[in-house]
Order: sequence, then C-alpha cells, then structure tokens
Amino acid sequence: MSTAADRGRQGHFWDPKINAMTQTVLPGFHAVTDEKDLALVTLLGSCVAACIRDPQLGIGGLNHFLLPGDTNSDQKSARYGVHAMEVLINDILKRGGSKGRLEAKVFGGANVIDVSAAETVGDRNSRFVADYLRREGIRITAQDLGGDRARRVFFFPDSGRASVLKLPISDNRRLRNEEMALRTKAQAAPKAGGVELF
Repeated sequence: MSTAADRGRQGHFWDPKINAMTQTVLPGFHAVTDEKDLALVTLLGSCVAACIRDPQLGIGGLNHFLLPGDTNSDQKSARYGVHAMEVLINDILKRGGSKGRLEAKVFGGANVIDVSAAETVGDRNSRFVADYLRREGIRITAQDLGGDRARRVFFFPDSGRASVLKLPISDNRRLRNEEMALRTKAQAAPKAGGVELF
C-alpha cells in the first residue's frame, strides 16, 4: 500500500547503491507506505524532508517542502511546510497510525540558496520542522540539518532506517538553480561524501 500524488511520485526502481527498491518523492509532494524494504528517496538542498512513521505498524512516509509557510495563512500547497506536515501526518493516521506513537527523522535545510543572508531558507526550514514536531508532540529520533551540502535521503518506513548521502559541493549550483525556480513558482502560486545512517 503506497500512495502519493501521481505527479510527485516516480515509479519503483532498484537502486544498487542501497541494494533496495526505491520510490522517489519530488519537491512539494509526499509518499506513505507500509511496503517492506521499500526506500522513499528525495534530494534536498535548502528544502527539508520529514520522515515520520508509526513504529508499531511499520507504516510511514516522507515529505519534501520548499518553504516553511505561515501558520496564520491559507497556504494549501505541500510546497509549504505548514501544509506538507499536516498532509503527511494525516495520511499516516488515515492508514491506522496513532499520533501518540509517531516518531520523526528530519533532514535537509542546507545553505545553498541565499548563503550570505543572516537567516537562510535552509535555516528557516530547519527551525520550522523542529518547532512543528515539538508542538505536535512528535519525537525527533534523528536529524541532519543545516550545513552547506545537498543530501540524498533514503528512508525505510517499515524499519525506520534512514541513510543520508551528502553530495559534493559541486552539485550545489545545479540544485540551487532548481530550488530557486521551484521557490519562485511556489511564492507566485495562488493561495559525495560518505553515507550516514540514522
């Protein structure tokens, strides 16, 4: 049982780097699954992914948001963290998950866009996800936030295992250009290092 908005999900494919079936989650989307040994995968620069699961049921998912959003506004797009968190958690709960059992791992928030700003998009995204989960009473069991390198995240909801591959600095320019285009679109829209295990 695996779901995501069709445009935000790419098909399952075998990834020899992690020796597992994977499903890619694109920016502004999420996926929830209880499939055994399936990794949800996303590529993050200043964006953040929250990996949330119910450990008792082995069901969970991953979102990928670009901007924190404003809790006082009506930003009903998963490009904004305020909505992306809500839809991910609700999707897990609809499938039988219990909010009291949920746990999270959070990744991303690198300083790859506005690197000279006093507070970067990555900083704001990182602070938002930590504050949101604390308010909701969801325990963060691992995190890898900030820094200056993009990350590829692999999350296995059934076991809770997560792997992070930090990409070479040279990949930041390409990712920065992609994120800037997505960020502009989101704001205009109406209402290789080693692998680290978490």
